[in-house]
Parts: sequence; C-alpha cells; structure tokens
Amino acid sequence: MIEAGENRELAKKFAVSSVPQTVVNGNIVAVSLQPEEAFVDAVMSGAPVEIKLPERTGEMVEKDMVVIGAGPAGLTAAIYAARSGMSTVVLDRANIGGQVAITPVVENYPGYTRIPGKTLTDMMAQQALEYSEIRQGEEVTDVKKNTDGTFDLTTTSSRYRARCIIIATGAEHTKLGVPGEKRFFGRGVSYCATCDGYFFKDDKKVIIVGGGSTAAIEALYLESIGVDITMVHRRSKLRAEQKLQESIKERNIPIIWDSVVEEIKGDELVRSVRLKNLKNGESKEMKVDGVFIAVGYDPVNGLAKKIGLELTDDGYIKVDEQHRTSVEGIYAAGDITGGIKQIVTAVGQGSVAAINAFEDNMKPYWKEGS
Repeated sequence: MIEAGENRELAKKFAVSSVPQTVVNGNIVAVSLQPEEAFVDAVMSGAPVEIKLPERTGEMVEKDMVVIGAGPAGLTAAIYAARSGMSTVVLDRANIGGQVAITPVVENYPGYTRIPGKTLTDMMAQQALEYSEIRQGEEVTDVKKNTDGTFDLTTTSSRYRARCIIIATGAEHTKLGVPGEKRFFGRGVSYCATCDGYFFKDDKKVIIVGGGSTAAIEALYLESIGVDITMVHRRSKLRAEQKLQESIKERNIPIIWDSVVEEIKGDELVRSVRLKNLKNGESKEMKVDGVFIAVGYDPVNGLAKKIGLELTDDGYIKVDEQHRTSVEGIYAAGDITGGIKQIVTAVGQGSVAAINAFEDNMKPYWKEGS
C-alpha cells in the first residue's frame, strides 16, 4: 500500500486521479471505492486478457458463427451464440474492447459504480473466452457467400467457413486532429458527455465542440448537471434540430460562433484551449477544465461496403428488429448500426443478434413458404 501524497512520482506514473487506486502488474484495475464484489472481480479478472496473435495457416476453419469485432457487442454475441450450442470465433483487427477499452473510467454500466473501461472489457472477454475463441490482430479482408448459404471468410491469417456472421465493427469518434487532443484524452478531453460529464459538475468550465444535434443534446445534459458549458461551432448557426436550438437559447448556453479549436493545452490535466475565429483569423486562449468533442462518428463500414450490405445515408448498417442485415445470414450489432452509442445498448444488441441468428439457423426465415 502506497500513500499517493508521499510518492508523487509513482502516483504520476500511474495517473492516480482518485484514491484508492489498485494496480496489478502495472495495470490499473480498480479506481475509487467499489462494492466488495466489484473490487474482487477487478483484482481477479482485471489483468489484461492475453491472447496469442493468430498464426498463418492455409487450412479452412469451420464454425457455425463468426463474430467480427471484439467490443461489448461482439463479445456478448459470442457468449450468447456459444451458449446456444453454436461453435463460435471472434475476430478483431485490433485489440479487444473497442472504444470502451480506451475509456479511462465508466460510471454508467449497471453493477459497477466506477470501473476502468479496460477492466470492464477484459472481464467481458474473460467470460467470452469460456465459450468462444477470440483472435485479435486478425482482420477480415473478404467475405463470399456460397450457393449452400454458408460464408467463406478470408482474413490476414486464416480462412473460415461459417453458417452465419455477426458484424460488430463499431464506430469511431471523429477527431479534431489538433495538438493536445490525444495527449489529454481522459484528462479533460472526452467524446461522451453522458460518460464523463459528472466529473465536471459544480460549475467547472467546459467547452463542447460541434453544432449538430448530438452536440446540442450533450450541451443541455452538461448544463443540467451543473457544468459551466460553452459551445464552440465553426459556423454562424447551429445544425441541430430546431427544438434543441430553442432549448439552448432558453437555457442561456453561450455559443462561440465561427470558431475552431487550434490547440488543447495543460499540464497533467486540460487547462485551456486556443480558439481561432474563422472570419477574422484572430486567435485567443480560453481557460477551461474540459473539452467535449461532438463532431460526429465514423462507422467502421469498410467490410460492410465490400460485402454489399445496405447502409444508411450516414454509412451505418441497416438492420431490422432482429438485427438482420440486407444479406440473409449476416447480422449486425452495436455502434455499427447507428442509434444510441452506449455500452449497455451494444451489449443488448449483441445478445439479440446472436439469439436471432441461432433461431434463424434452426428455422431459416428466408426458406419459409418455399
């Protein structure tokens, strides 16, 4: 046990922002006070999930289901599919956990008052591993549908044949691409007001960058919990729905028009931003405690496009209530389907997609009446 105040260098090394903070083998696994069962889970399962990178092989691996994407939606889908009796493998081109894994702290996932995002997704992966293979660092490069309804998948390491596919590749927050954005992520820079707004209540000064409906909704939410919020928008009027614009005006939320963020500055935490007025070219520095960025999402839809799945105008995969896509036997879940982007939403969609994939394989809906 180490006293953070007396060991400032060590506290700085592990980015201690609250106490107690538990570190196992150099990994932060628990932050702040937690219920006993949550703390035990974090200590026992919180160490990073270690999965070997796939070896290249020319053999065809046959599975009932291939899940593409190892975020909350994909991991949940794997659990439900495998427990239904389907042989399953999860493939992800990057690391396990998706966007949640790089979220410093999650405070709105039921059962955990406060838990590091990486710890939460590692615990999901540990459970999924009891039922399914997970192969990270393996990108699906091609999908072909066979005449018998099965699918052949080619990856950077192997080949698979599956009866059905669940795509859970997610969506990425659109970045500003300015100095300080990456450095201060989790230290004042956030892409989710619902997730992180609570840290800035009690009149801490924050800006939210964006002028669409998402930015307006998040600005209204932050104002409602006591955050001193200012909007920064690159245009001279908002693009948000009219009702939201009226609410912004009624709440007297200030807006800095025709301006962009040039740089995010600070020491250990965000302390200020440099703003540039696009009309007169002038720059000014503004003291803030946080920067929320709400300029959109980029769906990870490259594979969906290649397969030929029907997409929305914004590039998300179109699904029905059963999370079926426009191609029979392919399902989608999580952020890649658009809508509300929350962990609980992704988990729910992953289970729905897997259950319907199992039922459809038992009784194919596309063969009914034929």
